[in-house]
Amino acid sequence: MNHEDFLLENYNYTLPEDQIAQVPTLPEHQAKLLIVDEKNQYQNTTFRELQNLLSKDDLLLFNQTKVFKARIPLKKVRILRRSGEERIVDGEIFIYRLQDDKLECLVSDDKNFKPGAKIFFNDHLILESLEYTEQGILFSLEGMELFDFLEQYGEMPLPPYITYTKEKEQRYQTYFAENIWSAAAPTASLHFTKELLEKFNEKQIPYHFFTLHVGLGTFKPVYVEDIRKHPIHQETMLVEKKVFEIIYQRKKEKKNLIAVGTTMVRFLETLPYLRWYLSFHSDFSSFLETISPEVKEFWNELTKEIDEEKAHTYIFSLKEQESFFSVETKLFIYPGFQFRIIDQIITNFHLPKSSLLMLVSAAMGRENALQCYQYAIEQGYKFYSFGDGMWIKSKNLKK
Repeated sequence: MNHEDFLLENYNYTLPEDQIAQVPTLPEHQAKLLIVDEKNQYQNTTFRELQNLLSKDDLLLFNQTKVFKARIPLKKVRILRRSGEERIVDGEIFIYRLQDDKLECLVSDDKNFKPGAKIFFNDHLILESLEYTEQGILFSLEGMELFDFLEQYGEMPLPPYITYTKEKEQRYQTYFAENIWSAAAPTASLHFTKELLEKFNEKQIPYHFFTLHVGLGTFKPVYVEDIRKHPIHQETMLVEKKVFEIIYQRKKEKKNLIAVGTTMVRFLETLPYLRWYLSFHSDFSSFLETISPEVKEFWNELTKEIDEEKAHTYIFSLKEQESFFSVETKLFIYPGFQFRIIDQIITNFHLPKSSLLMLVSAAMGRENALQCYQYAIEQGYKFYSFGDGMWIKSKNLKK
């Protein structure tokens, strides 16, 4: 690997402010799409044209996570500190992870919200700061059911580069969102409207839904100069137990597996490490016995070169449910990563120096990615969550 690929400063670019999308193209499937082929040649089209560009041999894989109202504005709330001191403060809490009845949050002011402090929305509705976590502060809620609280007091977590309005909240959710628990939208999927997926159905273009709940692992900025030292945060995947059969069958049918969005890349490329993890932990032997010999052989071949240390690092925790596994993935994809599952990626344009730009660089090469971004800027593409997208068909993704 080129050492330059590991330096944060080499993932920078300059974007004119007027190319940060403040609103989505309407309808969303009319957004522009830049196709980058295996020779790094460009084609300009729209998401709508995917109905004519895809075929029965392609399989689109979507993230159906649902965003909750993760941003809690604090306007003139009363704070009671452990010392007994009371204050009236303004601020904000951003919930990036829900743990049963607890909320793991980033806060606008560590000193006011440090452990032991209580935030009073009224005499009976209280958030209590419990402890510092690796990334933020853990709170408990008293006086209201969690999702009732979020619905009444929360706002959709639009990124800070988008000027907030209530109208934009409605656009920051995929129409097929189902499993609520996500602190950000899988924004590449916003382009895939109900109308467009109906066209896919008419033309028998296959697609499937999985779930990764978006959290800090996706949107936390990278600050360390050597990107390999970036402390990636875990995100929750809901992995259907039949996923190993699904991937096997699609590979057997020689379909192109197209990940829609970087979160779906992270989900799919975690699966080999999950499969390895399952094989080396006796607690899951009964599940492995349900897998057919040909599927086992496929996954054994796919995982035979997996590094044991990485497998234990990437799979942060694992819980077995009746029909699925709840998996905490800490997979960080940057140049040098070996892709094992996906063949192509459809994604948005990402922030400079972000882990998502590093993922794109792993797929197509850092210099190619930056050249592509510069071309998109010159062509007037809109960037970030509500912006346009790109379809990466890179030789780096070919097994």
